[in-house]
Amino acid sequence: MSARWIATLVAAGVLLVSALGLYWKGRMEGSARERPKVDAALARAAVAGLEARAERDSAHRVEVVVRRRDVAARTVTQLTQDAMTSEDAHAPLAADRASRLRDHDRQLCLAAPELAGCAADPDAAGSQPAVRHTPASGAADPG
Repeated sequence: MSARWIATLVAAGVLLVSALGLYWKGRMEGSARERPKVDAALARAAVAGLEARAERDSAHRVEVVVRRRDVAARTVTQLTQDAMTSEDAHAPLAADRASRLRDHDRQLCLAAPELAGCAADPDAAGSQPAVRHTPASGAADPG
């Protein structure tokens, strides 16, 4: 082998090693440049997963509340019908029992004035009745 061939092979080797070095350096810099984007995408995916789970849990809780409300409405309807058709439904209440019921109604209206049957603007001194009188027509309270 001549010196010319050796110099050519050495130059080709140096050129190949330099090209591989530049290629590897570019890949490392590109990877470093893309790392924040990858981290942000992973964080967005984690947040989306948590949001989806929270939405499923919320929908489940709403479904439970709706079922409870429906059961309560059916129970109230049944109890109301039973109370209206009982033997003593139209008998007058004893005075002490009527007083206790009025006191309980007043306490309920003070605790939650938005309830149906509560006065719209209850007097804080208690001189105004806490419960609105509704007609005895049996019509449903618009609420």
